[in-house]
Amino acid sequence: MARGLGRNTVRQTLGLSVWEIELAATTGLLRRLPDRTFDPVSVRAAEADIEHFRQLLAAERRCTVTEASARLGVSSDRFKRIIAATGLAPVATEEIRKYGRILTVRYYRAADVDALADHVHADTELRAAARAVSRSDAARKAAQTRKLNLERAVAARAELETIKPAFDADCVRVLLWTAALMTVADIWPGPLSPIRRMTDSRIPPLTEILRDARLSRTDLEAMLAEFTPRSAELVPLLVSPKDAERELGVPVEMIPAELFGIPADVLRRLRPAGGRWTADHVARLLRKTPPWLRDESAARAEADRRHHREADRRRHRAERKAARRLSWRVLWAEALGVSLDRVPGSVGRPTRAAIEAARREPPRWARETPPD
Repeated sequence: MARGLGRNTVRQTLGLSVWEIELAATTGLLRRLPDRTFDPVSVRAAEADIEHFRQLLAAERRCTVTEASARLGVSSDRFKRIIAATGLAPVATEEIRKYGRILTVRYYRAADVDALADHVHADTELRAAARAVSRSDAARKAAQTRKLNLERAVAARAELETIKPAFDADCVRVLLWTAALMTVADIWPGPLSPIRRMTDSRIPPLTEILRDARLSRTDLEAMLAEFTPRSAELVPLLVSPKDAERELGVPVEMIPAELFGIPADVLRRLRPAGGRWTADHVARLLRKTPPWLRDESAARAEADRRHHREADRRRHRAERKAARRLSWRVLWAEALGVSLDRVPGSVGRPTRAAIEAARREPPRWARETPPD
């Protein structure tokens, strides 16, 4: 039996590196004998057609994910999606410690990676077609959006002409309009700075209409300048939320537009039984507005009615309490054998346990003999 060839001899004969020789042995391109030398027949066969051998060896090259993705000209993430779609399995795996962790490195056969080129090309073409369709759809949707925005702007500008207050309009309307203008234009003149702190549920709808109108900054500045003098005169009428809550007894975020017509003294008298207005209570009043919420005289009449009703309730409660106390005193007098006038009005409920305890140890008012 012919002796095997050593690794250095094979390197010199075939012009291979150490890792190429090991790869050839692992993949069976060169046969390794039990003593780890190489079969001369397989070495001579490789030498006889070295170019073909190198092609076979190149096809067996092991590629990591990074190397394989670079080989195909795609990103690592895309290569991972491709192998997931095609079911390509690694030919070898290896665990290495790196960055303080155990990483699993997967190796793929170069020929198998190259075979994915057509799949990658088709995927690229499909992606390009999808992007083209997406751009076309986006352009169509953008055109529709521009048309809708234009129609909305025309409608909003027409609506602005109907809701824009006159210069000498109600002070609340002027301040609300100015607050909406300042919000949309993002301009906050010093004399009007207190308006910035206004919180009113009527401001956001005005702001939305102004934004839908798509007015130029020049138009917004002109409109704001028109109302600045009048608004500056009205700013001193504003009060802080704490002052408003202290005066009205109503949390500022719960004050409806409908309650401003009622004087503060009447509003305080119309508070719910708990003493404070709750969001649910106010919402119920707004859904089904009672007459006293629309008219000051009706509000005063309602306040008087509630005052008299509460006075009657207090009187009835006092009468019931007095009658209950009297019945307790009668029971105590009978149980302890004393006259009714000796039983104090502050005596407690005559329960069975209380009476038995009093009989065992009578209280002072039951022991003392009244003076002659």
